[in-house]
Amino acid sequence: DREMETLRWVAASYSNELPVYVPDSSHLLKGDRVRITSGPFADMEAEGVVQPGGGHKDVMVRILDCMWVPLFEVRRGEYELIELNTGGKHAYTHLDNDRLSEGLHDALGRYHASGVVVDEDARLAREVLRGYASLRAETDVIRCKLYSLLLPAYLLLGESDEFDRLRSTMRSMLPVIKAGQSRALLLVTLYGCTDSSLYQRMAHELVDPWMEEASPKKSKAVLIRRLRDYDRWFGHQE
Repeated sequence: DREMETLRWVAASYSNELPVYVPDSSHLLKGDRVRITSGPFADMEAEGVVQPGGGHKDVMVRILDCMWVPLFEVRRGEYELIELNTGGKHAYTHLDNDRLSEGLHDALGRYHASGVVVDEDARLAREVLRGYASLRAETDVIRCKLYSLLLPAYLLLGESDEFDRLRSTMRSMLPVIKAGQSRALLLVTLYGCTDSSLYQRMAHELVDPWMEEASPKKSKAVLIRRLRDYDRWFGHQE
């Protein structure tokens, strides 16, 4: 029975398979672009020109290249981030959100165990989509980080069309992603959201060698733990 169950799992895998960020104003940096979504400046796009510090209490944004207003006057919930200033590591720090990524991972565990999405997990998934679904990613590394947040959010909310579209996009990216950790992030995420034996095998090929490292860095350790969790949740442990 166990072998037949595994065979069905592998067969299903092959037959089925063969981004709005709303940060507090204090977290915005110069060069970040936002779209005002409500209030007196609705539908206008703006760019951060002054950030807190240096005598400035509020974030200042330039609207339509002519008018400067403090973002303080545009309340939280009235704007969304549409493009990060990609200078330095700013884009990476915005997407390295442990609360959201770990929250989604835990939510997937509860979902896989019960088949039900509890209200708290649905709220978190909606927060992720509000914060990231419209974000433009300019590099493959950032796309991998972004998609690893969006795919589980779509799954938890039952947005099957968006889920299938993003899964197809992620699958098409795999042949061109050269950075090992970015590729592993895609594969582990795909496996965790699909229970595909194909993605499981490919993920283990990348992640298993890291387990031999004396002290893998945090990003590797996270993927090692998540891959083990998915194997346990799906019942694929050796």
